[in-house]
Amino acid sequence: MGCGLRKLEDPDDSSPGKIFSTLKRPQVETKTEFAYEYVLLDFTLQASPNPEVIKINSIPDIVTKVEDYYLKGYIVGAIHPVIQPVRQRKHLPASYLYRVVLSRLKLSPKHSASPTGQRRPRLVIEECPLTYETQTNDVAKELIEKINVAAKKGMRFVGFISQHYPPFCNGANHDGDIESPLHVRHTSDENCKSWNEGTLSGQSSESGIEEEFHHESGQCQVEQDGSPSSSKSRKGEDNKLYTVFNVFDDESTCWTYHEGILSVKVTRKGSVISTLDADWLELTTFYYKQGLSLIDSFVCWETSKGDHLPKSLEGFFIYEEEGSGVPGSSRKGNDAIVVEQWTVIEGCEIKTDYGPLLHTLAEFGWLLTSVLPTPILRHDSEGNLATKQVVFLQRPVIWNSAAQTPERPCSLYSELHQRRCQPSVSIS
Repeated sequence: MGCGLRKLEDPDDSSPGKIFSTLKRPQVETKTEFAYEYVLLDFTLQASPNPEVIKINSIPDIVTKVEDYYLKGYIVGAIHPVIQPVRQRKHLPASYLYRVVLSRLKLSPKHSASPTGQRRPRLVIEECPLTYETQTNDVAKELIEKINVAAKKGMRFVGFISQHYPPFCNGANHDGDIESPLHVRHTSDENCKSWNEGTLSGQSSESGIEEEFHHESGQCQVEQDGSPSSSKSRKGEDNKLYTVFNVFDDESTCWTYHEGILSVKVTRKGSVISTLDADWLELTTFYYKQGLSLIDSFVCWETSKGDHLPKSLEGFFIYEEEGSGVPGSSRKGNDAIVVEQWTVIEGCEIKTDYGPLLHTLAEFGWLLTSVLPTPILRHDSEGNLATKQVVFLQRPVIWNSAAQTPERPCSLYSELHQRRCQPSVSIS
């Protein structure tokens, strides 16, 4: 991986992604005692013509949808929205798509069966009441205290997940249930069609997306009888925050959660974030060396109206410490891989994402622990919507890699990616 390619400041980069690691390529591809198997499930709050995308009415419905996988030994390792919805984008059809990543240890001749008496957790998703319309860092930090209280009861934190309800107009009740499926499906299909036909000549694709939806969202501000849409009266009800846990029946193991700094430089086209730049390894390596696991991240992507538009955004990572005592005192450190991935959405379905790369790295013992969606949207060369996601994987250190210099993005991403998927289209 140490090929010395350019850094991230080039906003016109059209590669499918960039990969960073604390290891060189031969070490990344070294097999370990364990390997993983992954299952990727996609959920939507709206009707979808794709039978592989599972319809739910709310985020907690995911619990029953994954029960069969838990019986087979899988557990949820990450849940995230496909795009990070901000402003009008909160009502793009893609903003109601959610990805669930499940994993289990891959059985091998050495480990042909699960250990006797192994604890089998269950998935629990709890609502976190919000007192503010916008999620701020201060709100999130308070929630970490609640996570640590829950952790002492055998609840292992998976992540926070926000739910943005579809526009409340002419067909949805307060629970998000569809009263007029035909109307909602038509609206969703029309939105998908407009994306595929709508790369606007002479405009950046970001501004095209903003203007396109601004027009559509305005159509849902008035009910059929001419009265103001009740979506306004539901202010604060259309955005819910949930906490996701894997819950164990006994409390023999507990976890503690810590904050770590997260700082991202951004460039904008108008008020829209168009690129980001972060030294992911510099931000996280200290914690990985201590044996902590990166579980979730929190960034405030939006600024209040009238606020000056900052060139950097501050947030924080949430790290997990297993057991008690001083962090890192009795644990091996972790090596890390961080991938900046372009995910392409064709119509209302995910066409290209980090899945092929994940399945390749699984054979070498790499565990996905978190995915950070971003509000960066573009169109690819075929007119499909593309969004940038940041994927975090880790693996226990198998030799002394602490003295190595963290590597920069290189051709490893492309080579691993091309083994498992078709050539990617360019992102413009």
